[in-house]
Amino acid sequence: MNDRLDVFVLQVTDYKEHDALVKTLSQTHGLLTFIAKGLLKPESKNASACQPFSEANFTYDHQEGKGLQILHSATMIESHRKLREDLSKQVVMAVIVELLEQVLEDNYDPSLSDEVHKSLKVAVEGLETTDKPLNVLVFFLVQALSWLGIEPQVDECTVCGESKINSISMDEGGFVCSDCQKELQSPIFTAEFLYAFRIVNKVDLSNVKRYLTYQAPSMELVDYLYDFLAFHGNLSLKSWAFLKKWSIIN
Repeated sequence: MNDRLDVFVLQVTDYKEHDALVKTLSQTHGLLTFIAKGLLKPESKNASACQPFSEANFTYDHQEGKGLQILHSATMIESHRKLREDLSKQVVMAVIVELLEQVLEDNYDPSLSDEVHKSLKVAVEGLETTDKPLNVLVFFLVQALSWLGIEPQVDECTVCGESKINSISMDEGGFVCSDCQKELQSPIFTAEFLYAFRIVNKVDLSNVKRYLTYQAPSMELVDYLYDFLAFHGNLSLKSWAFLKKWSIIN
């Protein structure tokens, strides 16, 4: 059949002696994993096109319902090698890849896969050109909150609708006013933090390029976004612990 598919290579892992499993994301098929025979051999013609974070065109015979597809050949579209040469960008990409896998795993939806694919493309292109990897990271965290339907309320008090706020309630899912804060005993945040939290939660595909030129968010804000995602989305990312351990993107 020789089907052809443009993919982002997300992860490459050893499979057998000279073979590898190549996990990918495509715009039309979502997550697909390929068996790449002989990929680990020095003379493999597919090796350069199967590097993590690269874009490639794969030739294969699509088998509907199969967990693994057999890769015939791979042709490079974009290497995105800058992402493999910069440790901070590698760490951000590791978080993005693990997050999109958790969002899409066992939840294939063509429209969702298309939106995740578009967001990944923006994130990859942004990481290649920006010196503010945290901006790219929070963009993807906010996108994930939206995909999961758990984005925080940042326009008014989520309890009573009051416009003057001084806190964020993790339990209530967003901004709260001073009266509700006293009742909920939620932490009080600075006006600067609340403003930055609102701004970042308004970032989407329509304005992300402008946001990538904006000042980098604090690590406190990034942590809070992740905590919000973990709490309401019941997610836990191993890559986040690595990011925190190395503290290389502060």
